[in-house]
Amino acid sequence: MSEATKPHPLLHLIEGQKTTPDAPRLFRLGDLLGEWESDAQAAHDARVQGIPRGPVTGFASIDRELGGALCPGLHIVHGQPGAGKTAFTLQVATSCGCPCLYVTCEMAPLELLRRHTARVTRTFLGRLKNGELSPGDSLQLARRACAEAPLLAMCDATRGYAPPRWMRDAALATKGDGQHLLVIVDSLHSWAESAPSDAPEYETLNAGIVVLRQLAHELNCPVLVVAERNRGTMSTGGLSAGAGTRKIEYGAETVLDMERDQAKREDAAGEVEITVKFAKNRHGAAGKKVPVFFHGALQKFRE
Repeated sequence: MSEATKPHPLLHLIEGQKTTPDAPRLFRLGDLLGEWESDAQAAHDARVQGIPRGPVTGFASIDRELGGALCPGLHIVHGQPGAGKTAFTLQVATSCGCPCLYVTCEMAPLELLRRHTARVTRTFLGRLKNGELSPGDSLQLARRACAEAPLLAMCDATRGYAPPRWMRDAALATKGDGQHLLVIVDSLHSWAESAPSDAPEYETLNAGIVVLRQLAHELNCPVLVVAERNRGTMSTGGLSAGAGTRKIEYGAETVLDMERDQAKREDAAGEVEITVKFAKNRHGAAGKKVPVFFHGALQKFRE
């Protein structure tokens, strides 16, 4: 096999086996009625019991536009620097209502814990880093924060590549006996580019998207992924703002575009408005804009 036809290393979800979709099946519409009935029963039971059918973001307006919860598949979040993408996904990770595997490829886990601690304990992030607090007081705050996220597991991929097979096994271990599961990757570009390959960025990103979609399929869960923007759309955003490949938007169930007006500064409460736009939404209306407020010092979003 020539170098040009070799499959990208990311396309090996299981070592030694190329990732392939399920075999196609032939059916008539009536053959779907059994699946329809099961799905309708599950939807009805969830509505009657007042429980979501999957992981939620914790923002009522966003969840409503998603159809109640994040469905299985790939979900993309992008925005310009300062929009709070990592803070947003970290807050979702601890508010989703189910086990969550958070794969961090850019920010060190200890820094993520600091940011989670700032939000949960309402302690300014700077105070957790500048030595103002005694070690005992600081540790007490961190313990409180850890207790608030018992279903969250972290994967540190900042120093080495997290192979898809490892991620799958880690996600299953994180889920345990839970009914639902959420996987978050921050970010697509950093994760894919850390794979052992000399392929161009375009091929690497395309392969990464294929694998993450397959991972969502195998786990039957949503995979929420932070994506970088390309330079041309850094300040404008939009459906095609993902850097490197158009498959970012074409392969996703939803694309959340986080916008911050750079001319606006924090208000008296320390918050700034961030607009979350549904650039793509297979389960609701595309183009919908949801305003949220971000407190950078506390790393906290609210509606």
